[in-house]
Formats: sequence, structure tokens, C-alpha cells
Amino acid sequence: MTRDRFDRVMEKFLVPISEFQGPVMDSTYFLRRDDSFVFAEGYSHPPGAFWGMIIKYPLPGGHIDLFGREYGWTHREYIDGELRMIPDDRQLANQFRVAPELEEFQGEKPVFARHFVRFPLSGCRGCFDAVRSMRILREDHPWIDRAVEKTCRLLDWDPARTGVTGSLSYGLVEDDIDMVFIGSPEENAAIAARIRGYLAENPDSRVVELGKEWPIRFQYADTLICPFFRYADPARVPLLDLSMTVEEEEVELEGTVGDDTHNLYLPALVRLTGIRRRDGKPEEDRELVVYHGALRGELWRGDRVSLTGTVVSLTTPAAGSRRAILVTAANKLRRA
Repeated sequence: MTRDRFDRVMEKFLVPISEFQGPVMDSTYFLRRDDSFVFAEGYSHPPGAFWGMIIKYPLPGGHIDLFGREYGWTHREYIDGELRMIPDDRQLANQFRVAPELEEFQGEKPVFARHFVRFPLSGCRGCFDAVRSMRILREDHPWIDRAVEKTCRLLDWDPARTGVTGSLSYGLVEDDIDMVFIGSPEENAAIAARIRGYLAENPDSRVVELGKEWPIRFQYADTLICPFFRYADPARVPLLDLSMTVEEEEVELEGTVGDDTHNLYLPALVRLTGIRRRDGKPEEDRELVVYHGALRGELWRGDRVSLTGTVVSLTTPAAGSRRAILVTAANKLRRA
């Protein structure tokens, strides 16, 4: 009996969970045993599990065709013919609507994972390796190979050190490239600086999508390039294996971004200086942790921002404990 097209594509791109070595890297897609696609969020995950969100799930009559199978979204919807993002609280509710068995696996969540779901690795068929998928796509699709080569020349980067995320990671070719750059924080920051320089000189290449302008997405090489960044060395991840305890909720303040080296990732991490709290309490310079995927690459040195966040005690094995500020919702962070 001939396997259907979906299974043939999954066999080509999927790394079986029995071969997964870990650790779980941000922006990695997993395929659950029910054939839903889950996006891993961040670098700090529970043992034998990961924080993430179901993005697409099998839905009879759904409007998304994945290799001959019908799927639906949990995070997007069409309103009056326009594609829009679903608010965070509804996205979270949608997770348990489409996979109610996950509720009993959640337990107590850390404050940074309030908008994510705990997924057991044992519930997955496998994952999609970013670099491996990129290699397959470049071999199979000359236009992707050309676009990657041209983009890497523009950014002075080795194409072999790129991967893909998004639907390309599992073989669904559309009209854009979610390109993952894998380097040190300094190397990745240099790539982002080149992108921003290119956009400053070529404003027509800027991207407005889903109701917002994306500061490091750009039109190039006859396609849309959506950059993602990954740490090449896990030892350089500043918030690896973090823990947090809440000190104050719903604190309103303003501050200026003083260091943006780690603003390209999930979580984004910057240092705020010149902090002024609305309640008048004193606050020294602090790290700001932004645990929301839509805010990667949004904060740059010199930006003055206002936010409603949570003051936390942040602990990592490398740096110990310190006071920090956490934002987990896109609408809680604004330019002042």
C-alpha cells in the first residue's frame, strides 16, 4: 500500500524522537503523535519536556493543505478577509481545545511560561532539525538555494551556518524563507546590524505584516527573508536553565535600552538604564527579559520604552540571582 504524500514528506524531513539528542533549541518544530505541529519556545525547558505552542493541527475541513491533509491554525484567523493574529489568551485556550489531554500534564508553570504549554517529548514523533531541513530544501529547490546564497553574501555570512524554521522546516515551501542564523551573540548582532543598515538604505524593502512593521524582516533576492537567530554554543545562552520567583506584579515603568546584544532571541534580554517607575519607587538599572516570540529583535540600544511588567528574582547557574523585570505579553511593551 502506498503511503500518502504527508507521510512521505514527514519521512524525508523528520528526525525521529528516538534519535533526538537535545537540548531543545528555540524555534524548533516538533511533530506530535497526533500529527499536530508544535513550536518550541526559548532555551529553558523542563526535564523530558519543552515549552511551546501547537501552531497547526489536523482539522477536517480546515483551510490549510499540508501535503494533502487538512489543517487549522491556533494562532491566526481571517477577519473580513484579512489574516490576523489571535490574542495570546485565546491562543492558549486553543491549545487545550485542540489537545485537551495536555491539561493534566501542565502542573505549576514558571512565570515566564504563563503563555506557553508544557509538551512531553514522549508525545512527539520527532523534530525537524533546522540545518538538515535547510540542506534538503537547497538541494530540492534552486530558488531557495539562490536566495540563501545571495542573502548570505549581502550579510557576509557562511550559508552552511544557516537553518530554517517555520513551515519550511517540515518541507512546506511557500513564498518566504524563515532563515535561522547560527552564531555567537557577537556574530549574530553583526548580522542584525547589516540588516538594519540595508533597510535604512532601502526602505522599500521593509516588511509590514499582520498589522505591524517587523524591524529585521526584509524583501530581498525575490523573496521575503524572516531572520531568526540561534546561539551556536549553548554555553553562551545567558538565560539557560533559568528560574524566577515573583516579587511584584503589574509594575509600570520607563527605561532606556543600554545593551541590546541579546535582543534577537527568545527570550530577548536587554539592560534597561534610567528606569523611572510610575509609583515613584527607586529602581536601579535592571535586565529586562521579554518572553514573547513576536518581540524578538524589537529593542535596540538607545530606545526609550514603557512597559507593564513583573519584577522577579532571576537565577541562572552562570550568574546566580539578581533582580530583573519580565514582560510576557506583546501589548505590555511600547516605545515611550
